[in-house]
Amino acid sequence: MPRKLKRQKPKPAARIVYEDARTGKARNTAATLEGAVAKRVRQVGARVWLCAGAFALVYDGLGYRLATISLSDPGHTGEMRLVSSSRPQIRADIVDRNGTLLATHRRVKGLAIQTRDVWDAEDTSVSLAMTLGGIDPVELTERIKSRKYILLRKELSAEEQQRVLMLGLPGVVFEDIDERVYPQGSLAAHAVGHITPGKGGVMGLEGALDNQRDVGPVLTSTLDMAVQQVLEEELADTMQLYAAKAAWGVILEAKTGEVLALASLPDFNPNAPGSFAPETRRNRVMYDRYELGSAFKVITAAAALEEGSANLTQKYDVRHKMTIGGRTIGDFHPRGGYLSLSETIQYSSNIGMVKIAQGLGGVRQKEYFEQLNLLKSLQTELPEKRDTAWPRRWGALETATISYGHGIAVTPLHLAAAFAPVVNGGTFVTPTFIKGAAVEPRAHKVFSRATSAQMRLIMRRVVTDGTARRAEADGYYVIGKTATADKPSKGGYREDARLSSFIGAFPGYNPKYVMLVSFDEPQATEESWGYATAGIVAAPTFANIVARIGPALGLKPASDDLAFAGFMADLNANEQVQLASVETDLGAVEDEPQELDELGQFLMELGP
Repeated sequence: MPRKLKRQKPKPAARIVYEDARTGKARNTAATLEGAVAKRVRQVGARVWLCAGAFALVYDGLGYRLATISLSDPGHTGEMRLVSSSRPQIRADIVDRNGTLLATHRRVKGLAIQTRDVWDAEDTSVSLAMTLGGIDPVELTERIKSRKYILLRKELSAEEQQRVLMLGLPGVVFEDIDERVYPQGSLAAHAVGHITPGKGGVMGLEGALDNQRDVGPVLTSTLDMAVQQVLEEELADTMQLYAAKAAWGVILEAKTGEVLALASLPDFNPNAPGSFAPETRRNRVMYDRYELGSAFKVITAAAALEEGSANLTQKYDVRHKMTIGGRTIGDFHPRGGYLSLSETIQYSSNIGMVKIAQGLGGVRQKEYFEQLNLLKSLQTELPEKRDTAWPRRWGALETATISYGHGIAVTPLHLAAAFAPVVNGGTFVTPTFIKGAAVEPRAHKVFSRATSAQMRLIMRRVVTDGTARRAEADGYYVIGKTATADKPSKGGYREDARLSSFIGAFPGYNPKYVMLVSFDEPQATEESWGYATAGIVAAPTFANIVARIGPALGLKPASDDLAFAGFMADLNANEQVQLASVETDLGAVEDEPQELDELGQFLMELGP
């Protein structure tokens, strides 16, 4: 008998191949284009008739209602009323001080699947995959069968909406979605922050917005995007040039505490925060703590001048290293001899500063640090805040090391806020990020105007004759202090890892703005003569920023006569004589030495 041949199933005309989103491997679906199309034709035809009947009933009902309303007594038209929406209140826009949009919302049409209403999970998945693309029908089928709500797309174009609508798929719906949008992208990302749907603001101004009452449709921040862009660009350029691990900076108004710019690099884009590594979302300016080194010398010196335990003519013997509490304290580049208070800061002498702190005393030193908010967290409107780290025993060794910035760790914003009263006439002001916000306690006096004036002149010498020659910006008479700090580690400090910072103000004769820029572990280059100290790395960055943002802020370069009058304005005759005795030079920085025999001395002056 002839053998019966098994009937072979016809091979599909073509298979749709998809890539598994989890494994990255290609896989075939059981559906074929031929079968899917035929099935869709049958189902669409039936659904067209069903929809036509439904539409007819709806339109009949609307026609009847319209006729009823049209023929009714006009006095009863109040029956027509708007049903209040259950949508959540629209989140306020965030703008910078000039009205530039930083965060806003927009309503878009998204595509969702109410899985309990789906008739055929496989057919629905294949149909959407064929219509929209980029969808794995096998995976989507499994998700639909799980019976959980699915938000398939956050936004559909009008054309995509039309194509999906024509499918007539039960359970496939369009959802109104309020999307938070950040038009400036990564610019000022840490200050602006972002939101988590259903939870509100996560950080920055978005986090502050949740705690603000009666904001209205717009929250106006103190930020300035023109200044912010310059700050980020210059930090990024220097960070790349010296292969630094990270960089940060902050610019605030010296007398009001308003923050114009805040940057932390590397950064992220708040439009897609989850696409970036967690460390990029760290606000280093407000949340990370650092030992910022020699920048604290200006605080110790200002306190000593205010208390009268030091003056501009007194000299300090810095010829020999000091041993306190078993620790030896020396200078980065020993100069020998005797230094005045001004020269101690100008050449950044640890030995000289320790002797100034000893004259002040640990008790009074700590009290000034408390007045400058250096021993507790800063209470700004933003949710980011961090307590400082300082020794609970404030003895002789702590008094010595804290005087030059070792043994106390603060956030960069702490340091910028504490530096402001040193140069603004003596008033501490809590930093603020929102225009018109009431931050309490807002301000209090720490130093006299005379002390502040003397400190401005002392820090001018740091730029003209000291460690910060490269911080000069023509016409703005920059004042400030370099700070090169070894990073702490177990059992001591790492000599191969440093933070290079410059804290300063401009214009120096009447400071309007305070700025701090820092670089984490910058690496030396041949062009930097093997150095990566603050005078080489941070000071030039500061100068570049000032030169670019000065005109944008309406600051015109000043003449020497105008600057001199400004520096002397808050000093009495006796103080002016004292300053003259230490040969304070307010003029421009001399050309950098180029001869080989001068180069070594120049580099020595670019120490901590």
